[in-house]
Amino acid sequence: MIKKYGIHITVIVLLALLALFLNQYKRGTTLGRRETNFAVASQEKIDEITICDNDGTVILTRENGYWTLNSRHEVREKGVEMLLQTLGRLRAAGPAPLSAGGELDEKFGKESTRIDIRTGRRVRTFLVYSEGRQSPTYILRQGSGRAFVAEVVGFSGHVASLFVTDENYWRTNILFNYQINDIAEILVCHKDSGEDSFILRQSPDREFSLYSYPEGVQRESPNDSLVIRYLANYFLVPFERYAEQGERKLIDSLVNAEPDHLIKVTGNDGSDTEVLFHKIIRGVQGGGSSPEFDLFRLHALIDNRSEMIVVPWHSVDLLLRSASYFYPENR
Repeated sequence: MIKKYGIHITVIVLLALLALFLNQYKRGTTLGRRETNFAVASQEKIDEITICDNDGTVILTRENGYWTLNSRHEVREKGVEMLLQTLGRLRAAGPAPLSAGGELDEKFGKESTRIDIRTGRRVRTFLVYSEGRQSPTYILRQGSGRAFVAEVVGFSGHVASLFVTDENYWRTNILFNYQINDIAEILVCHKDSGEDSFILRQSPDREFSLYSYPEGVQRESPNDSLVIRYLANYFLVPFERYAEQGERKLIDSLVNAEPDHLIKVTGNDGSDTEVLFHKIIRGVQGGGSSPEFDLFRLHALIDNRSEMIVVPWHSVDLLLRSASYFYPENR
């Protein structure tokens, strides 16, 4: 009987030791919740996101439901939406390899990207680092000494590339954005065809009038339906991109040159948007002296000629009409 109970006691002790061992093993190998809690559950409550690396800093701030970039630029909505989704799906796929140890710590200190997420008074901070697009992205929560391999649920690309510090990536690419009733006046000037330049005005009671430019002589009344069709083209007009560093070397010469085309839209609130278009020279024709122009794109100056952008022809060809467009007999 004693031997029988002794066997039972031994089994119980062994099971207890096994349970203790498994519990300790689990505690030692399970990733700590705080260390790995990178996802933001309520993206709609985020007030500000700061992304900073050795190349620059962007601060995305939400005020009254709208996002601004570095307190002065409109933000490209799709870019912010993607970032918010990233923050909601960000997680640790596993611990960084122990072999990376001290070298990885040094990289985090010198070459990482820092992300600060402010929600009310609370700020959550983490760092991301990767050696390149073919390498994993490592993530480290501020205050933790343990780095992890980062992943974004549903995304198979390079995680570090989602945290961009280039201002131009975040800025809106909308050239004009006017509803028909918001427009008071449009000026269109063509350098090589003065008779086609015009000023189109809309009165508060929606009467249209057309004038020559620059003389300002009133022309006969334009066709209302054609005017309305034309004004409708000023809603959500995109451009391709901001000029790259090499292209920006041309900005001084473009500022001092007469534009090939100019559009200036004045809103009913008195604000205006002016865009100066310049043809892009690709070379010379047949080895001669005549310039060969890009048939698909234009350079343009915006923001009081301080910014240079690239605009596809198809975005603005319906805006760069001639005065004769508004008279059916001339179409």
